[in-house]
Order: sequence, then structure tokens, then C-alpha cells
Amino acid sequence: MKVLAIDIGAGTEDILLYDEEKERIENCVKMVLPSPSVIFAERVKKATQLCKDIFVNGSVIGGGAFAHALREHIKRGLRVLMTEQAAYTVRNDLDEVRSLGIEIIHGEDEHRNFNGETLEIGEVNIRSLERFLVGFGESLSDVDVVAVAVQDHGVFPKGVSNRRFRVQKMKELLEGDPKPENLAFKEDEIPRCFLRMKAAAQAVKDQLPKAKALVMDTSPAAILGCLKDPKVEKANSVLAVNVGNCHTMAAIISESEISALMEHHTRRFTSLKIRQFLTDFADGKLSDKEVFEDGGHGLFYLSKPTSFPKIEVIAATGPRHQRNSLQVHFAAPAGDVMMTGPVGLIEAAKRKFE
Repeated sequence: MKVLAIDIGAGTEDILLYDEEKERIENCVKMVLPSPSVIFAERVKKATQLCKDIFVNGSVIGGGAFAHALREHIKRGLRVLMTEQAAYTVRNDLDEVRSLGIEIIHGEDEHRNFNGETLEIGEVNIRSLERFLVGFGESLSDVDVVAVAVQDHGVFPKGVSNRRFRVQKMKELLEGDPKPENLAFKEDEIPRCFLRMKAAAQAVKDQLPKAKALVMDTSPAAILGCLKDPKVEKANSVLAVNVGNCHTMAAIISESEISALMEHHTRRFTSLKIRQFLTDFADGKLSDKEVFEDGGHGLFYLSKPTSFPKIEVIAATGPRHQRNSLQVHFAAPAGDVMMTGPVGLIEAAKRKFE
């Protein structure tokens, strides 16, 4: 199997071209690039400096730095126009997007006389990647699966917190079968609410029609990647923690199944606070209400959690993993902490397609 794994985070886009015919995964091509959100944010900042209005077309991408740059652009008294599909990049509620001062248009006629900077956004650019790799003797034409990880809160019902909706959706997906790969979706399995995942899968099919597409949220992909670390693989009871730039997700894994999952915002954690939260989480003392009221997403237990002293390995990964003050093992599957997400995607592809 040959898998192109693309993990798109808030700051970086981590890529691993896995080819099982190579002797070791360490011999496979890997790259760490700036995320599309960061790249497009820089283009917005340049337009702001030039006092140019902006029209944004294209598909849903991660908001993050890009959405922040658009808000700063509007604060300068400049216009931002977006197509409906592109506008979901900023918020999954279009009324909230409009409240920020962004004009949402529905047809080309509405911006025919537009005089400013036009941005065509998208975050899965396989063609550019292929043009680069061909110079190193690598081809993407024979890729079996393109697996993409993006963070997607989903389009949530009116009156429902997007934080609660995100965690509850994960709970629904795991209740029947709590294996981590059930948070990954083949192209025909993606729930309708996940517009960013759908956009990623469509981009894959547009650019590599013969390849199968798989999409997954970035945090569960990192959790699954942690489990492929050589030391972690030997353990039956694992507390896997992904401390990302924006989100921190923790999962208790017992006998290769998720027994509990918790998600919070990284910026709200100090090293002491994350220690207490993780300890209480593993002991079954932390509640969904407590995490939510602290500004996080929430948590759920699918079965009685392993007590903290019985956890065999605490595996930590993510760009801010050093914020954790517990005695942890820094997971580095394929010998690189930045490849945790891509390795998780590759493992999900193997489990889903083999």
C-alpha cells in the first residue's frame, strides 16, 4: 500500500508519503510545511497594507490565522467578500460570519465590479506537491490512498454549542465500536455536518481520481499515531495526549479501544493545571460539565476508566507537548514527533482499507 498522509494543523502541514515497499518508514519522504491558513493569512496582511478590499473564493479551509487576518482587515475599514462555501472557513454559522462584517455573496454577478485582491483558497494541493516531488524521483500517480487530517467542528444546530456538538459527535461515532479508526471516514462515510472534511475529500478526488480518500480530525489522528510509537505499542493501558497549538485532546486507550476522551483549549492550561486535569480524567473524577465550564469542549467515558496509577504509559505529542508536567513518554512514531498525525492517518488507512 502507498499512502499520502497530509496532517493540516493550525501552524504546520505535516506530510508523509508512505510506501510499504521501502524497507523502513524512516526511508519514506516526509515534510513539514506552513499550514494553508498561515500562508493565506500572509496574503491578507499584504492586501491590508495596500488598503485593498478582498474577495475570497474556493473551498473550506482551517480558519485560525487566516480568519484572524480577515477580522483585522475589516477593522481597518476595508471590505471582505466571501462566497458561501469559503465563508464556512470563518465560522460554521453564516449569521456569525455576517456579524463580523463579512459580506457573503451567492453569485458571480454580485462581485462583477469588484476592484481588489482575489484569493482562491484551498488546503489540499496535491498537484503542487507532485511537481515538487518529481524532481526527487517520487510519483503520486500510483498512490492508493490519500489520507487528510483537518480539524472540523461541524455545522452545529442553532442554539447548540459548537464545543459540545464536536465532542458529542465523537461519542456517537465510538459508542457502537470504540476503535480509534472509527473517527476516520472514507469519502462516502463523512457525516454531512463536516464541511471541511468533505471539501478535503473532494479535493483529493479532483486531483487524484484513482486514489481512495480518507479524512480524519487532526486530534484523533495524533492519538492514533501515538499508539504506533514502539514503546506505546507494548502497553495495554495508555493515556495518549495531543497538546496542539489550539486544542488539547486526551484519550484513555485500553486493549486498543478508546474508553474515554477529553478535549480542552491548550491556551487555558498551565503545566500544573493540565497535570491535575489529566490525573482526574484517568481516575474518572473529571466531569463533562467541569471541562465545558472551564472553556473546554468536554469529555465522555465509554466504560469505567483505568485509574491513574494503573496507566502503563502516558504518551504525549503535539507542538506544545512540553507544557505537560507529568512524567510522560514523548511519542515519536517513525522517529519524528511531527509525524505523529501522518502516522495515525496511515494506520487508519490500513485498518479501513486492508
